[in-house]
This record gives sequence, structure tokens and C-alpha cells, in this order.
Amino acid sequence: MSDGTISVIVASVGVLGTLASAVITQVLAQRAEAQRSTREELARSAEQRASEDQRKIDQLRNCYAQLNANDRQYRDAMLAYAYALKSGSTDTDAAEVSNARRAQRDTRAEAQLVASDAVLEIESRVNAQLTTAYRHLMQAAAEADSSARQAKLQRVIALLNTIIEQQGHVRALMRLEVRATEALPDWYSPEIGPAAHLHQGP
Repeated sequence: MSDGTISVIVASVGVLGTLASAVITQVLAQRAEAQRSTREELARSAEQRASEDQRKIDQLRNCYAQLNANDRQYRDAMLAYAYALKSGSTDTDAAEVSNARRAQRDTRAEAQLVASDAVLEIESRVNAQLTTAYRHLMQAAAEADSSARQAKLQRVIALLNTIIEQQGHVRALMRLEVRATEALPDWYSPEIGPAAHLHQGP
């Protein structure tokens, strides 16, 4: 093989090496750019999911805060009215019960579209007891006989006092769902229900 041929081969190899190097560099650069774009897209997707998750948690927190507050206000208004009736009925207390009942019903209507099935199930037991208390309270308010009214009111008050424990269980589950706590308390029971005497008429 002549020196000229060898020189041509060497030159050709050098040119091909340079071209191959450029091509490989370009391919690697494109691959790195694709990987960077993929990472950025994954990061954006994760941020969007986190943002949407936080939005839902905030919505749930607002709903639960209102439901908890209105359940308590409804109970407290009835309790105040029951005590007012024991000492002499006042229109103001009756109006407060009516307003609290309306607010609680409105909040429950919203919660039925937002709250989890677990919260709705256990809160519905609280609502059932509040409804029972309201019915018995109105019966007591309409009772003409003073001694009979006092006896009925005493049973209504006892009924309203028992609801406090049920409301505590609802709040515990709500707090877990809005991530205010990482676990339910030891005393929590999803089976918490009304005591037997609460279904008895006053």
C-alpha cells in the first residue's frame, strides 16, 4: 500500500471520526434535552396535582368547619331554649332555634355534595338526634301542663347533652380528612350511635 493511499485512509478516518463525534454529541444533547423536558413536565404535573389536592382540602376544611359550627350552634340554641322554657319561654330563644336550624340545614345540603361518605354517615346520626331533639322540644313548648312540660324539657336537655359525644367523633374524623391530624384518637368509634333512651318520647 502506497504512502498516498495510507494518507487518504488516515485523512478519511479522521474526517469520519470528526463527523461521528459531532453526530454523537448532537444525539446526546437531544437526549439530555428530552430528559430535561420530561423532568420539567413531570414536575409541572406534580405541582398541578398538589395544587388541586390542596384546593380540595381547603374546600373540605371550609365545609367541615361550617358544618361543625352549625351543628353545635343548633344544639346550643335548642339547649338555651329548653332552659328558657323551664324558667319562662321567650320569643328570642325560639327565633334563635329557628335560625340555627335553617343554617344547619343549608350547611348539610352543601356537605352532601362535598363531604366523604364516612363523614356523612356518622354526621347523619348527629343530625338524626338533633331532629329528634327539635321535635321533642317543640312538643314540650306546646305542652299546656306545667309539670308535664318540665318533665319533657328535662328529657330534652338530657338528650341534647348526649349529642356532645357524637359530635366529638364527627370532628375527629373531619380533622383526619383535612389533615389536621395524622390518626384518629383511641376513643374514636365509627359505630357511635344514640343511646337507647334517646328514641323514647318525652
